[in-house]
Amino acid sequence: MTELIKRSRGRPKGSGLNGRLRVFTQGELDSLLSSASRFSKKYDFAMNLAYYLAMRVGELVALRVEDFNTAARQVTIRAEKQGFTKTYDLPDRLWHKYQRWMREREPKDSPWVFPHRIYGDEHMADDSVQGTFRTLCRRAGIPGQHSIHDLRHTAATSMATAGDGITQIAGWLRHRAIISSQRYIAYRENREHEAKMKARYSGGL
Repeated sequence: MTELIKRSRGRPKGSGLNGRLRVFTQGELDSLLSSASRFSKKYDFAMNLAYYLAMRVGELVALRVEDFNTAARQVTIRAEKQGFTKTYDLPDRLWHKYQRWMREREPKDSPWVFPHRIYGDEHMADDSVQGTFRTLCRRAGIPGQHSIHDLRHTAATSMATAGDGITQIAGWLRHRAIISSQRYIAYRENREHEAKMKARYSGGL
């Protein structure tokens, strides 16, 4: 049983490419989430939650039923990788997906939001989530080898592109050290620079 539920260690494969962030375009993200909604209620909720809260796979699989406050419609994400614990309000659409999954979830007495499919007293394994995530990417027609960690990068770069500052991004990603979020500000600045150079070159023709 230990081997079946053993979690992956280290950085998820596919979370970066030659030092650059792997992020989904808006079209790819929409296709991926649509693929998840057709796949199952569990992965519909899991993928939307992972993107909205920029979750690491370890944070996702370790969610406990007690982490959700049904009265306040909130979820608490526990600290991981030198981060900090944070409570979030969930929008109506995401809360509805949570309720749909919880009605179907088995076994009902499991303490985990995403129980292991064989051993209900354990949560599902990181590798299982990563494997299904890649299946969803293929079904969505997204090329390349991706990791669920790319959803975290996509959420963070979307915030940066929208103009959020490093403090806001660090807080949302649960980074204890603001410097950990600097890569997303750099991503925005690089994109802005590339756009300016492209416009300047095009205008000079």
